[in-house]
Amino acid sequence: MWDTDFTQSFTAQLFVDDMPVSPAYRVVSKLLLDPKIGEREGEEWLELHRKLLNDLNDNRMVSYGKGILPYVFYFEYHDDVYTIRIKGNNGLFNKTASMEGESRSLSEFKGDDPTYFRIINSSGDVVKLDEIPDAISDVYLETGPQRRSVKTYSGYPTFPVLTDDPRRSGKPVLFKLKIIDRHPL
Repeated sequence: MWDTDFTQSFTAQLFVDDMPVSPAYRVVSKLLLDPKIGEREGEEWLELHRKLLNDLNDNRMVSYGKGILPYVFYFEYHDDVYTIRIKGNNGLFNKTASMEGESRSLSEFKGDDPTYFRIINSSGDVVKLDEIPDAISDVYLETGPQRRSVKTYSGYPTFPVLTDDPRRSGKPVLFKLKIIDRHPL
């Protein structure tokens, strides 16, 4: 295991275009509840997203969307990188944000091999908590030693997918980082 630097660790929420980052199943559930989208997109769209909702309950992808509750994340600093832990319903941070797997889509992970992240400020510099002076800041995230940008593809009328897969098209995601507690432990 690693030695956590608690002075650089913090809790926060992430937003994309003022939409909270949360489980993808919440985003799809919210889409399915919007009668305007169902009418506009048709029964085939509804059926596809109902099936997708079942699949998302199993694979625990992370996305963002309007009108949903945001995750609370614990950015745990160690070895010049962050592991991003996700607060569960039990109040514990026992899952991590992960880009593991073939699709390299952001998802919840329970295990011992998490994805490592770097926080990048608007000037393109890697920063840690001491270098993030504001409670609300715009940041990018990079993953692993390869420093892959977290980017998004897809979107309305379905849900946006967050990935670091270099084979996927998309644009790097500008996250709004809302720091809750600078030294939670």
